[in-house]
Amino acid sequence: MHPALQPSLPVLNQERTIKEQLNDGIRAFMLDVVKPSPEETLWDRVEIFFRNLFSSNKATDDQVHLCHGSCDLIDKGPLADTLVVFREFLDANPTEVITFIIENVSGFHVNDLKPSFVHSGIEKYAFIPTPTFSANATNHSGYHWPTLGQMISDNQRLVVFIDSNAQTDVVPYILPEWEYVVEIPYSNIHPIKEFPCNQDRPRDGMPRDLLVLNHFGYNRLTVAGKNIDTPLTSSQVQENKYNSLGSLQAHLSTCANIWGESRVFNFITLDYYDVGNRSIFDIVDKINRVSK
Repeated sequence: MHPALQPSLPVLNQERTIKEQLNDGIRAFMLDVVKPSPEETLWDRVEIFFRNLFSSNKATDDQVHLCHGSCDLIDKGPLADTLVVFREFLDANPTEVITFIIENVSGFHVNDLKPSFVHSGIEKYAFIPTPTFSANATNHSGYHWPTLGQMISDNQRLVVFIDSNAQTDVVPYILPEWEYVVEIPYSNIHPIKEFPCNQDRPRDGMPRDLLVLNHFGYNRLTVAGKNIDTPLTSSQVQENKYNSLGSLQAHLSTCANIWGESRVFNFITLDYYDVGNRSIFDIVDKINRVSK
């Protein structure tokens, strides 16, 4: 799930806060990290120059923000502030496990991101692969993932993936997403007759251990030959029943024909997960064979 953003903007894709999402049962979050729009004076720029020159960390906490694509439209503030919310939840719920899938919009170095994890206090919960956590180098699959019980026992209850610039020799808990994860298409343009399920990222045809089912869509405006995609509104999601039980089941059925009945999707991503009678929770319970 994407973080909740400010209402009435074309980049909004959740209406509930991170704390509310956690309390509702959401355990995987797609987070966009972006460098905020510059509003500094000349002296601010001089200070930043010398700070970067003599510091091993290229960015401070307040230079890594949570935005959706661009901070010009919407800026949720420093990453560290939101990480505090997650850390407080993990503090209060010692048997819960959370996953981040980070889109590195501004191409940060992992040393830019680490201070936010350190200063928020959440770094202590980060999952770090052991030396035996290995795989077949030719297809990136077959990792010896711990069970949830083992992760809880080890108190490594936060899994962090990033789509670019991971360096596990520098920050061992920020893991390269495409080494472990496959996503199906996310750029689904409204109106959506059928959600696809082919391997979209990465497009090398190699399997991975973890699968992400992207079940959301976009409005597309074409200007001077350039496509501008913006998330659907909650009203569009409701009116077209994109988050309904039937829509989700149909998507999973399409995926079963492609990936096989036994292949389980590890993460299902929705915009406005609370729209559509919260059918996502029924689907996740079914996949996990959990009875109410």
